Amino acid sequence: MTRLPLTLLGLLLPMMAIGSSPAGRYQQATIQDRDGVPCFGVPDTHETRANAPLVTGVSVMEVGTGGIPLWEHDFLREGTTEPELPPSQCLTYGEGAASAPALRPGKRYQMEIWGRTPGTPGKKGEAQARVFSACFHMVDVAGKSMKPVMSDCATVFSAGPPTVRED
Repeated sequence: MTRLPLTLLGLLLPMMAIGSSPAGRYQQATIQDRDGVPCFGVPDTHETRANAPLVTGVSVMEVGTGGIPLWEHDFLREGTTEPELPPSQCLTYGEGAASAPALRPGKRYQMEIWGRTPGTPGKKGEAQARVFSACFHMVDVAGKSMKPVMSDCATVFSAGPPTVRED
């Protein structure tokens, strides 16, 4: 009797894996503070050090508003070349052709960087899609300036202060 469920499991697992994303396609982004303005980057991994991702675009949206970007910098649509983004560099919020609204405390934001690897080790010339994302909120620093702080995307935002995670 246990043989039938095991057989079904053996048949279903490969089918479930077909629809899943390849390992490494979705990765955690980094967020740095540049004088109160968020600056978005890629993690410092072997892959990003060896082959800096080529960035197609970056966007920021307010969580819970249906995914409509507050700000977006789409390099391909703007007719510019895809910049390399090594872990030592970042893309500053508001730079580019599109104007960016001020980010406010008490709101949670999600950012995404989309791009591709210039190649895969062992597979010369084959690019792979990459999406780097993170959630953050802005913190008022003693009424004088703002600071971006990474937060958990899975946690429901409450009326109280958001969970602070500083790296």
